[in-house]
Amino acid sequence: MDTQSKLDSARNLFQELGNSLANLVNAAPEVFADETISRKLDDFNSAYQGATKRLENPSLSIATIGTTSSGKSTIINALMGRKIAPIEAGEMSGGVLTLKHSQERKLIIEETPDAVWERGEWIDLTDEEIYQKIRVVMHSYHEQRKKKECIAPQIQVYIPLLPANDLSLSGLPEGIGIDFLDLPGLKSVQDRANLQVIQPLVGKAFSLVALDYLQVDEQHRQKLLGELKRVVEYFQGRTDSMIFILNRVDNRGADDLPLEVRLEQLKKEIKQELDLPELPDVIPFNARLLYYAQCAWGATALRSESTVISAERTKFLKALFEDCAKVIKQNTDGDLTVKNWFREREDNLELGNPPDDYQMRRIRFYALKWSGGEALWSCINNRIQESFSELVILPALLDVFNSFDVLDASLNNLIEVRKIDNQEQVKTEREKITKIRQDLQKNVQRIGKDFQQEVQEYIEKLKEDDPNTRIEIKQYAEKKGYQGWSLIFDAVAEVEGDLTKCLILPMRDAFENNESTHNIQDKLGEVINPGLAKDIAKSYDNVSRRLDKFEKKSDAFYRKVRADDESEIKELEHDEKYVRLLYHTMRQGMTARAEFTLQTKAKQFEEGLKSLVDDQLKRLKVCLSEKELAAINLEEVAIKDLRKKLAENLPTLPEKLFELPDNIQQNRTQESEVVGTETYYENVTKTRNETYTEEYKSGSCLKQTKTRTRSRPVEYTDTEERTRDVYEDIEYIELFLPSPKLMVEQWLSGVEKGKDSLWDILRNWIINRLDYVSNLFEESVIDITNLAERTLDEQLRLIELNFEEQKKFWESFEVEKNMVNGARKKLENNSRD
Repeated sequence: MDTQSKLDSARNLFQELGNSLANLVNAAPEVFADETISRKLDDFNSAYQGATKRLENPSLSIATIGTTSSGKSTIINALMGRKIAPIEAGEMSGGVLTLKHSQERKLIIEETPDAVWERGEWIDLTDEEIYQKIRVVMHSYHEQRKKKECIAPQIQVYIPLLPANDLSLSGLPEGIGIDFLDLPGLKSVQDRANLQVIQPLVGKAFSLVALDYLQVDEQHRQKLLGELKRVVEYFQGRTDSMIFILNRVDNRGADDLPLEVRLEQLKKEIKQELDLPELPDVIPFNARLLYYAQCAWGATALRSESTVISAERTKFLKALFEDCAKVIKQNTDGDLTVKNWFREREDNLELGNPPDDYQMRRIRFYALKWSGGEALWSCINNRIQESFSELVILPALLDVFNSFDVLDASLNNLIEVRKIDNQEQVKTEREKITKIRQDLQKNVQRIGKDFQQEVQEYIEKLKEDDPNTRIEIKQYAEKKGYQGWSLIFDAVAEVEGDLTKCLILPMRDAFENNESTHNIQDKLGEVINPGLAKDIAKSYDNVSRRLDKFEKKSDAFYRKVRADDESEIKELEHDEKYVRLLYHTMRQGMTARAEFTLQTKAKQFEEGLKSLVDDQLKRLKVCLSEKELAAINLEEVAIKDLRKKLAENLPTLPEKLFELPDNIQQNRTQESEVVGTETYYENVTKTRNETYTEEYKSGSCLKQTKTRTRSRPVEYTDTEERTRDVYEDIEYIELFLPSPKLMVEQWLSGVEKGKDSLWDILRNWIINRLDYVSNLFEESVIDITNLAERTLDEQLRLIELNFEEQKKFWESFEVEKNMVNGARKKLENNSRD
């Protein structure tokens, strides 16, 4: 069955379901007058009205995602036949650019928090005017991101699009809308808030995943595959609705491996990296060639006339002949007729004679073929044919199915009660319901308390971070069917590893290798918001320069200054301030990265939590099934009603995760030091020589008395001037700063402690969700038992008055109701084919 037939069939069956239920309501208005039944009917009608609009104007979303600088925006411009998405060199994508097919031209830039760019709504702008406005917005956003984190621009463009004008390309039926989503690369999405915006969009879309040919050689391919895996995981795209585009194959060199070999190699590695069930579609592509040719023709079908003015056509074709000369030569070698024809077109263009529509159709034909556009549209066409119901029809009907099932289950209970033909059974059922309601709150609280106790015990054991304990918990949880636990604590372990790899180790290396501020900023800018990366890099620079003034002591850096030296004290305060600032910015960076990483695992957490909720529901069902009601299936109605409400209120992940204690110590000490000198006088005993005359006898025979001069030491007292040091007790301020090695250890410790805190946050998150489930369950049961009691009371009255007449009415009602149920089943089968 082709897509048009599938859509027509779905619309007819949908109408049949609505008419069948409307006929049932008209045939038995008193049944639907009950307040509970009436409310469930209103829920169905609301869902039905919404689905009616979606089936009247269904649309298919095609999202372009991919690796850094893979030409995503050029691809989307080429496919829609217009230059709208900014394609300058560098990463210009930043917000969510949605392009919707419409004959009325309109640009909407939505209000978002902290937006510094122009917002508003404009009509009847030219393509160039739209392009320039978007370009300015994207530039402003990237500048703002360098200063602070903010929600990316949300831009919608309503404009005629090629695949909607030429349905032969996509294979879509008449009347199906088509939206293009030009999404940013990972480099522009490093915060949780923007990832939260993008994930649901990608999850509902058919995805084109762009890869760069220049990154598939042996040197770069593993890095490319790693980034591809992150793109798919982080954006939570559906791998069953992805086509991979190997863009820029025109850069293939003469010495490269044959393209076919590259493609087969890449297919196998993508299959392995993304754990795909079969080899993916990988289309070799030259976006630039198709972009120039398609924009020179415009967004109209080939059978129509082009709306592109001569000047615009000339501009795009000149670029085509200049930038794609190599491609044209490669594809016309061996066909002199085609080669000469293209040369003639180029020569005429230089003379101011651009091709007419007939010639332009031929250029576009060759460009579509040579660029890989023909193969890509064929692949898209096949995928749409295969998955049209799942991509377009089923999403429009899910709320209708859920609402109908809740209504149907309530009607089934009504019918079963009406079959009771004796008062004793009515009274027995009534007593059981009364007992259920009496015990409900107590049982729900008991089950909730027991389950919460189990959650608490699991969390406390996981905090021990013992591998053996972790394995035991996993095995125990899997044995009991708690698949959710494995999903949740595997995600937490990935958060820890990611923080170490992406933030802490780069900072360690930066200190050890004395890296430049610019280098560390670039590294961190790949994993966190540019503003945060800049703040951390600036703090790192200040700290690394100031540590030169410190003395190394064990795992700390030490410096002291006099308490009365205001200048030095101020400098010391700055030393401490910058280290604390480094810790503060690292804390911010780690929290932001952890929140981002958690958000990338949102689907994993939701699946884990759903597993825990399912187990809780099994326990809660016991509150209903243990009373063995013969005529009423409270369990079926309550659970269907509960699941519908849970689907309408999905959980969101917790916030605020990490605290990092610093280890900065400041002391005051006193030391006795020389503060100057003083003069004093002191009596000193000295010795000096003095001369004296002495007599002596000389001669051997005749002694003569003679005199002579001699010297001798003589002590005397003298007063001397002296100086001595003056000592005072001097007060010092000492500052101990952690060494880079100790900083890293403290940050790792902070992650470890933060992990404990994260487990506590997740425990509260899980328990709050389980409490919410218990409350919803209790509300649903009370609502349903109120209906059952009213129905049983009415049945008592009917048995006494006109049971046989009512019995025939309800037999007829059941037959008609089952016909409505049959219409619902046919519709679902059709929407899942």
